[in-house]
Amino acid sequence: MDLNLKDKIVVVTGGGRGIGESVCMAFAKEGSHVVVSNRSLENATIATEKILALGLKATPIKSDVSRPEEARELIQTVIQEFGGVDVLVNNAGISPKNKDGGPAMAWEIELDEWNQVLGVNLTGTFVCSQEAIKFMLTRRKGSIVNISSISGKAPYEPMATGAHYDASKAAIINLTQRLASEVAEYGIRVNSVAPGRIATPMAKLANKKWNQAMLERTLLGRFGTTDEVANAVLFLASDVASFITGETLNVNGGWIMD
Repeated sequence: MDLNLKDKIVVVTGGGRGIGESVCMAFAKEGSHVVVSNRSLENATIATEKILALGLKATPIKSDVSRPEEARELIQTVIQEFGGVDVLVNNAGISPKNKDGGPAMAWEIELDEWNQVLGVNLTGTFVCSQEAIKFMLTRRKGSIVNISSISGKAPYEPMATGAHYDASKAAIINLTQRLASEVAEYGIRVNSVAPGRIATPMAKLANKKWNQAMLERTLLGRFGTTDEVANAVLFLASDVASFITGETLNVNGGWIMD
C-alpha cells in the first residue's frame, strides 16, 4: 500500500529518542525527508545518523519547543531551508517523576514544574501547529499528528504520570479537534495518537510497582513498542487516512476502548 509519503518534508519534535526516534525512522523508510527536532542536539544527531546510515534523508535541528520563539524558529527554518512542511508530528513531551519513580500528587507539584510540563507538552504543540498551519494554508494541504496519551482520556486509571502531564494530554485531544474543525476547509487534517504504556526511556523512569499495575490493565499482556506507535502516526499522516480528521487513535493494547 502506497502511503504517498515519498519526498515529503516531515518535522518531528522530540525526535531524538523513544517514540519520536521511531517515528522519524518510519517516515524516512517511506522516503520522506525527516527533520529530527530535539532540545538535545546530541540526541537529534544520533537519531539522524541512524537514518543516514541506511541511505535515507534526515536533518537534525536543536529546538526547545517549550520556548515559543524556538518553536516558531524551528518551523520557519524548515520552510526556508526545505521549501515547506508537509507533515508535522508534535511528539515532544516530558513526564517528571518523584524520586521513587512514582507520580507526584497534585498538591506536591511545584508551579514551575507545572509550567514546564505544560510548556513542552501543550504550548509547544500549539505554537508548532500554528506556524505549520500558516504555511499549509498557502498550499491548501498538510497533515498534523499530535501525540497525546490514554492518561488524557482516563486519568483515573493507574498511571505513573502526574496531574500536569494528564492535563496536558487531555488538552492535546481537545486542541486536535479544535484545529481540525478550523482547517478542514483548507484541505489540512489534524489527528492525534493516544499511546498506552510503551517501552520507552521515559517508561523506565517509573518504578516497578506502577509499571506492573499498568501492565495488568493492558489486555494484550505487554507494553507496546515505539514502532507500533510510529505505524499509527504514519497511517494518520498518510493519504491512506485522507478522510480522517479530528480523531484520536488509541494505541494501548486494549487498556481503554473508547
